This record gives sequence, C-alpha cells and structure tokens, in this order.
Amino acid sequence: MASSLSLVQLVYYVVPVATAITTVVLAAWVYRSVWSKTGADWFVATLLCGGAWNALLFVTTAAGSPVVQRLSLYGRAVASTWCIAAFVVFCSVYTGRNFHRRLPFAAALGAVSVAVPVLAVTAPWHGLLYYGFVIRTDPFTYMLGGPGVGYVAVLIVLLPLSLYGTYALVHHLLSTAGRASGQLVLLLVGVLSIAAFEAAGGIGVFPATGLSHSGYAVGIFLLCTFLALFRFDLLEVQPVARNAVVENLRDPVLVVDDHGRVVDFNPAATHVWPDLGVHVPATLETACPALAEAVSVPPATTDVTEQLSLTYDGQDRHYSVTVSAVSQGSDGPDGWHSILLRDITELEQSRWQLERQNDRLDQVAATISHDLRNPINVIDGNVELADARLERPDVDADLRETVGEYLGNVDGASGRMQDIIDDILTIAREGKTVEETEPVSLEAVAADAWETVDTADATLTVTGDRTFRADRSKLLTIFENLFRNALDHGPADVAVTVRPTDGGFAVADDGPGIPADHRDHVFEYGYTTADGGTGLGLSIVRTMAESHGWTVDLDADHDDGARFVFAGVDAEGLGSRDVTGTLTQ
Repeated sequence: MASSLSLVQLVYYVVPVATAITTVVLAAWVYRSVWSKTGADWFVATLLCGGAWNALLFVTTAAGSPVVQRLSLYGRAVASTWCIAAFVVFCSVYTGRNFHRRLPFAAALGAVSVAVPVLAVTAPWHGLLYYGFVIRTDPFTYMLGGPGVGYVAVLIVLLPLSLYGTYALVHHLLSTAGRASGQLVLLLVGVLSIAAFEAAGGIGVFPATGLSHSGYAVGIFLLCTFLALFRFDLLEVQPVARNAVVENLRDPVLVVDDHGRVVDFNPAATHVWPDLGVHVPATLETACPALAEAVSVPPATTDVTEQLSLTYDGQDRHYSVTVSAVSQGSDGPDGWHSILLRDITELEQSRWQLERQNDRLDQVAATISHDLRNPINVIDGNVELADARLERPDVDADLRETVGEYLGNVDGASGRMQDIIDDILTIAREGKTVEETEPVSLEAVAADAWETVDTADATLTVTGDRTFRADRSKLLTIFENLFRNALDHGPADVAVTVRPTDGGFAVADDGPGIPADHRDHVFEYGYTTADGGTGLGLSIVRTMAESHGWTVDLDADHDDGARFVFAGVDAEGLGSRDVTGTLTQ
C-alpha cells in the first residue's frame, strides 16, 4: 500500500512541475518564432500564468509547512485568475473581435485581475478569499481552502467571460474553413479538460479528494495548443477575409502569409484545386502550381491584376487574378496577401465574339472598297466613252439628247452609289471604340471640318471654345456630316452655330428643322427626307459619338432649326475659354 501511495504522490508532484517547465519552454518558442502574430503576446501571458499556477500547485502538495501551503493557495488564486483573464483577452485579440476593449468586458476583466491580488494580500484580516483551511493526509499531506464570498464572486465573473472567449474562438475557427477542424478539436479538448478535471475531483474520482484538479488539466491544455501550434499552425490562421461574403463568393479567394504559404481559402477555391485542404498550409507553388507561374507574391506593384485560364469543376474558365496586400491595422500581419480570382469567362467570350464581328466587318469593308468600286469605275468609264461617242458629228441630234439624258441618270446613280459606299466604309472602319485620344480644341476642329465641306453662302459661328480629349479624325467626321446635313436640308445661306455646353457641345442651324413626327427616326440607318441622300449621315454622327462613349440627342425644345447636343464628353479639366468667330466660304 505504501508503494501505491508513493506512486500516486509522485504523479501529483511530477505533473505540475513538468507542466510549469513546458510552459516556460513553449513561451520562449512563441516569443522567438511567432511573436509578431496576432494575439501571440497574450498567448504567452496565458502560458506563463498557467506555469505559475502549476508551480504553486506543486508547492501546495509538496510543502511540509502549513504556512507555505496557505501562501501557495493565495498565489494559485491569483495565477489562475490571471491565466483565465489572459486567455479571454487572447481570444478577443486573435479573433479580431476586440471585445475586451468594450467597457463591460474591460471593467470585468480589470476588476477580477485587481481584486484577487488585493484579497490575497489582505487575507489575514478577512475571509473573503478563503473562509477556512483544512489539512488532509490521505493519500499524502495537502491543504484545502474553502472558497470565500470574494472568490466565489470572482468565479461567477470569470466563468461567462471564459465561455464567451471560447465561443468567439470556436466561431472564428468554424468560419475559417473546413481544414480548421484540427485546431478546433484540439482547442475544445484542452479547454474542456480543465472543466472535466475540476468536476471529477469534486465527485471523488481522483485520489486526493477535495483538491482542485483544474490546475493539472492545464498540462493537457498546453499539450493541445502545442500540437496546434506545431502541427496545425494555430497562430497562422489569421482572422482575415473570413466573413460570410467571402465564404459565399463563387470566385476563388486565397490568403498567402509572409512566408509565401497558402494558409486560408474559401470553398470556391476547392472547385479549382480539389486537394487544397490536404496541402494547406503549403507554399503557393505546391498548392497551386499553375497560379504560382502566373502571379508573383508579393507583387512588384500594388494590386496587380493578371489573366489566367484554369479548370473549374472540369470546365475551362478564364480568370482575372488580383493580388492585394492584406492589412488589419497597426497590429495586423505584415507581408500577407489575398489572391482573388474573378471569373471573366463570359466577358472573354463576349470579347471574342466582338472580335469576330469586327473581323467580319473588316471583310465587308474590304469587299465594298475593292469589289464594289471596280464595277462602279467600269460604269463611269463606259459613261465617259458613251459621252465621247455622242459628241461625234454623225450622231443624230435627237438621239444624242435622248441617250445623253439616259447616261446622265446612270452617272447620277453611280455617284449616289459612290456616296453610299463612302458612308458605309466610314461606319465600318471608324465606328469601333476609340482607344487613343488627344486634347482637341472645339473651335479648331469645327473650323477645319467647315473648310472641307462645300458650304456656298452658309456661315459657321463658334461661340466659346473648349479643350477635351477625342479622336480628332472621328470628331472631324462628326462635324462634316452635321454641316452637310444642315446644307442639304436648309437654304444656301444657312447659319450654323457650334458652342460648348456643360457636358459637351452642341451644333445648331437655323434651317427648317426636323418635323416632330420624324425626330424619333433621324439617327436610323438609311433614313432621309432629302432627294439623293444616303440616309447615313446622322447615323455616322451617332456611331462616331458612341465610339467615344458620348451620347448625341436631337434637342426637341429647339424651335429655330435643328440642334444636336453631345454629352458625356471627357474634358479632363483641360479648360475652356470664351471665343466667338464666324467662318464663311
């Protein structure tokens, strides 16, 4: 029996000593290796207080002096209180909730952390911390303290705080990803072991009845957190990008730490890399080799975007990959990056279809330019030969007049066909989206366009000038077609006015205007009210405007002629000036 008691006593002595030593070693490792990680300082505080708790537990069971045992009980009360308070603050900081900064939590934590040491120091004058002490000798000599009112009050405050801290940590790990289950299980085993040991000691499961055994469970808690640190990188699972928005994103999201390792991802990422959970934490090259070849982490510049093709659920998809630095404020991780893969497959398909349509349009333009012009040139050549033949003296005068009239009609039709071809080529070749622009002067471009049009007795007035960005060639085409429209539908001395507006510019004339029942159709292809018109002039104006990203509308409130208003013009703060000039030809 003595041998059995000796073995039990040895266990009660060795466990707290080994635990205390382990806490110091582990705290030193955390300080050297992961001190910069969120919550590391409070985790070290938890370890050191837990180590002190166990060291004093050893004194309580091994010391032969009742005075020393009593003092160790007071010290254990302080160390255990501080250990639990430090763990609560660690949970608050690590999860990013920072609830310990809120007044109710801060007041409760501060009150118990100060009250217990004060009660311990002043214990000889009251029984608030322990109301009495008992010495027991079976299976070895140890002292028990009866918790006083003050100690019970402290426990009532600490219990909900510790439960809430544990809940916050569990909730955080559950929202991190499926692979955090290892950390979660270890954490729960460690935390619940303290409660289990305390309950088991209270019902007499352990040999030393009545002795608080929660301190012995600290060793299990430390072992679990040790495994989480080294095996599952508990402190590496940073509370970043971990909310319902990211979790439910259909676009893959990865988080890479300052060592170039993938440490976090959302469920969508597993559709591209099904074995991602097996590899993580692992380097980006190991976990996602194709992605590692396409992007650089950290990027050379801020928020770099690349394009990449990957397989998503067995289908080839196109992604726009953005690498951004992760920031959590002054105490957030340095050198961490998030990688967002935005699915642009539909956009790429639309772009490809648009390129094909543009290619077809170019082919049509080439056909019109070469294949249709050649027959027209043949017609024009034959009309000239026929005219020359009619000039011979042996041709009857009546025949010359009749045939000459026919040839004139043919020549007119040929000219009309040539005008239509020119307009169609303008739409086909110049209607594409503007990619390069330059600062242009409204007054200068309008004046240059006026010089290229046969304006007869018409006049152009430019009231005010504005400098904005545009494709000069296409802007010239806009003005030329508007000027021709005014001349074709107005009197020979029509007056045209160009002026800047708040959002762009306007072109007006004092001609007959456009009838109300025609205004909804003026920009349609082929629509015209003029004899011999192609019906493409205003269509070209709209196409050229839209290629700049502008809008053009017919001013329905303008009664004196027709007025076309352009909006959405990119002035880029280049300025404007008042100027008035009139041009005639």
